[in-house]
Amino acid sequence: MQKGRPQGTGSGLSQFQMEYPVQEWQDYAHKKWLHLPSAVKIQFSASSDLAESFMVCWSQLQQEEEEVLEKLCSDLSVKKEPHAVLFYKLEGNKRFGRKQYTAAAVLYSKAISHASPDNEEMAVCFANRSAVLFHLAHYSECLEDIERAKEHGLPDRLKCKILQRQTECLQRLKESTTPSASSSKTESARPVENSRAYNTDILIDKLELLNLNSNSQLSNASSSLCLQSSTSKGRYLQASKDIGQGDILMWEDAFVSVIIPERTTLSDNYQLDTSITSCDLYCHHCLSRVIAPLSCQYCSFAKYCSHECMSKAWKSYHNVECSLGEVLLTLGVFCQTALRVVLVAGIEQVSQHVSQIRSAEPRVIAPSHTIEGKAGGKYCSNYEAIVNLLPHVEHHKDEFKFLCGLTAAALCKKLCMNKMGEATGELSLSEKPNIQEEPMQNCSSEMMVVGPTLFRHMLQLHCNAQAVTVLQQEHDVADYSPVESQKSSRLATAVFPVLSLLNHSCNPNTSVSFQGRFVTVRASRPIQKGEEVAHCYGPHKSRLPIEERQKLLMAQYFFTCRCEACTEELGSTDKLTDFCCPKCQSPLKGEAELHCLTVTCLQRSRRDQLLLRLQRLEHTVDIAKEQVHRNHIETSIRMLKSCLSEGEKFLSPNHILLGEISDQLAQAEASKGDWRAAAVHLTRSVQHVELRYGSCSLELGHELFKLAQILFNGCEVADAMNTILRAQQILSMNYGTDHNLVRELQEMKACLLQLPGIQDSQRR
Repeated sequence: MQKGRPQGTGSGLSQFQMEYPVQEWQDYAHKKWLHLPSAVKIQFSASSDLAESFMVCWSQLQQEEEEVLEKLCSDLSVKKEPHAVLFYKLEGNKRFGRKQYTAAAVLYSKAISHASPDNEEMAVCFANRSAVLFHLAHYSECLEDIERAKEHGLPDRLKCKILQRQTECLQRLKESTTPSASSSKTESARPVENSRAYNTDILIDKLELLNLNSNSQLSNASSSLCLQSSTSKGRYLQASKDIGQGDILMWEDAFVSVIIPERTTLSDNYQLDTSITSCDLYCHHCLSRVIAPLSCQYCSFAKYCSHECMSKAWKSYHNVECSLGEVLLTLGVFCQTALRVVLVAGIEQVSQHVSQIRSAEPRVIAPSHTIEGKAGGKYCSNYEAIVNLLPHVEHHKDEFKFLCGLTAAALCKKLCMNKMGEATGELSLSEKPNIQEEPMQNCSSEMMVVGPTLFRHMLQLHCNAQAVTVLQQEHDVADYSPVESQKSSRLATAVFPVLSLLNHSCNPNTSVSFQGRFVTVRASRPIQKGEEVAHCYGPHKSRLPIEERQKLLMAQYFFTCRCEACTEELGSTDKLTDFCCPKCQSPLKGEAELHCLTVTCLQRSRRDQLLLRLQRLEHTVDIAKEQVHRNHIETSIRMLKSCLSEGEKFLSPNHILLGEISDQLAQAEASKGDWRAAAVHLTRSVQHVELRYGSCSLELGHELFKLAQILFNGCEVADAMNTILRAQQILSMNYGTDHNLVRELQEMKACLLQLPGIQDSQRR
């Protein structure tokens, strides 16, 4: 049982700078707080009404604060810059000449985002991007860009070349016996739901297909889950029947999601650069992978996979956010997410929940407590559920609350200055962005609802925001890599009300994966009837020691974890370290001074000395990685082998760094085509990963996927087939059979089965 467990909290640690305002605004709010009169501080801290607390912050916004914000906003830009068009077009040409086609496509898309419509510059950029798409075998997208180039005034000198490309595209599509470019490797990362999924009928069909529409308590959830509540755990989910490993338990569309920007690439003080971020590779509405995005007509930042997503975003929220681009970048992702929640819900729905929004009092949840967020008798992914997520006002430090309140007030003032009104039942600005700001006269009554609401949602997001992750890919180097990276990176911040019901465990019985805006929860192991269903908020027992996990969870979520893993570790007297005896390689235990567990060995080691040794080793490994990027392969291999030998002298066999070194060695050997040597190193990495994370872990699945690639490329048929089957089982259990990694494994398997004698051996 987890004492003090906050009810309905989300997952994913969000101690990342992009969630919060720029550091200069944080510093300014800090100084403002320090110099507030004591009476004002007491009034702010003691109030149980969030509207009153917000008004304290609102009253602190004077001309000086507005000027500070204006200055900070001027350092960031989402405006269309005409001089950027030529820069990105030329950089795209360079990448195209190096055959770095994905990078070239992104740079041409950047040029398009800054270009004005119906002129030659935009037409040429679309024509150039169509050439890239042709080389990437995205023939349908190539044809679309050709039509766009014609629409925007393609110059006569290019028409013959474009017509030839169009003819070749049509011929390739006609000849193709496999799915066309739109289902190739890059496009396969796009979820099957994509922008079509926002059609209600399709959502219902999907839920029926997954058997997630028959739970009497919860929407988007399996009937094997039941919603419970207690004073110690808050709301939580429990297995109402035995659940099999790999069973889908939940599938939910985010109420809102906000893609995470990279501020440095948008700085006015930062020279135009060619770095590629997730904002360039994913639709800002549905979060699907996109190779040829459409740009917002008014700003250079927002990009979409289709006209449908662009239209939905504009109607739901971007018609307000577009003219506030620099402000939202300055005030951070949490502020923008809070605003987007309000915009998507609409002012009418927000107003209906004013009493809950204003309340800062913590509520005691009894088992018989009425469940908020109900619609049609079920707990749903709706605004009512979001409002009733706890803001944890009593746990947040007063200064942090003041930062959130001042930030919400600053955004409200900007909204007022932009003449916010109500349109089509939703909170919106005028249909056209970039309105000239006028001095604020009287803020509307709606603003006095919106302000405390933004304040509440910002406090809620500290515990309830979910990081949407994707597999990281590099595009500043050649498009082809012999071993694909399987590292996760954070794409967006989202709110999933039903997912938020899952409690935390440092050794969870579920796995969470994403396809665009959709989250899928699967059972990572068999779950018995009556067992609590939980997932990990970030600190996992296989990645962090208990002291660090407890510290992080208390700082982020305000509770002391009492999950089974923590209870076992706290009760254990045999606390081993990540170090082994330098003399006999047996495990070491202890605190400041470590001693060997072998009775006959009298070796003693100081923890601080071993940590320093580890730090030096990690630094050397980083240098060796850099040598690979510089194409100094042999130098990198020598350094990594030396690092592996050094690490094995004092690190425990399951230390994460040993696996990482073996993985890097495999990638270095593969880059020079030595598949056999690469397989040897990667097999060792697989052993390290399995020892540390377990035989059914997602980490092991990713490592086996890489080993399958190596063995396949090295024509080690039998080993490749066995590895493919094992990787396929683990990744299917965690991601589902329609995931691009699983499909790629299936393609490798199908290719191997065509070889003589393989089918018969598989049957045996």
